Amino acid sequence: MLYDDILGDTKAKILEKLNISDLSLDQLSEILKINKTAVKEHMEFLEMRGYVSSYFKPSGTGRPKKFYKLTDKGISLFPKKYIEFTKLLVEEVEKDVGSYKLNGMLERIAAKIISDTGWSSGDLRDMPRDEKIRKLEEYVNMLNVLGYNATIDVYSDRVVISRHNCIFYDLAKTNNKIICNSLGKDLVLQSLNADFEITERISSGSSKCVIEVKL
Repeated sequence: MLYDDILGDTKAKILEKLNISDLSLDQLSEILKINKTAVKEHMEFLEMRGYVSSYFKPSGTGRPKKFYKLTDKGISLFPKKYIEFTKLLVEEVEKDVGSYKLNGMLERIAAKIISDTGWSSGDLRDMPRDEKIRKLEEYVNMLNVLGYNATIDVYSDRVVISRHNCIFYDLAKTNNKIICNSLGKDLVLQSLNADFEITERISSGSSKCVIEVKL
């Protein structure tokens, strides 16, 4: 698993045991067959990086005992099937409601994604050149907030915006028509009220998605 490579065998085993139940230092020492000092060092490392947290539990008449549990960040290290589930969900929704209604849903999703960033474009077609370029630079900043790792190049007659990361990559590989032609295009269309053309797509084999906007 990925976290084995990142954290090493012992820390990975600790996470696996904590995924089953909360454990104390003594219990982990017994399970791992290493001394408590070594376990404590591993736990401090995992706690410092936010993968586990600790709390105290009453222990009979003695002092409360410290226990460790996984955080949400720790749980996220374990394999998930979000992409597979989403692929199946999209396919089933399209079967039930048809492509037209699904596209309408995707338009609303695109609008919500854009709205959540606080972005507002205005009508770029009526803007002076310098103002349009400034607005497109703001648009690239918005894309980077979403995780697109976007860059902008300005030419005499056009602006070229390159998105080097696709935030829907795994989903787009098997649902290119829906994700790229509908959701991806709607994200551009609703963000930029301007004449544009998508000239390259990651899902079609390119190393980036490229949008060209006329000046």
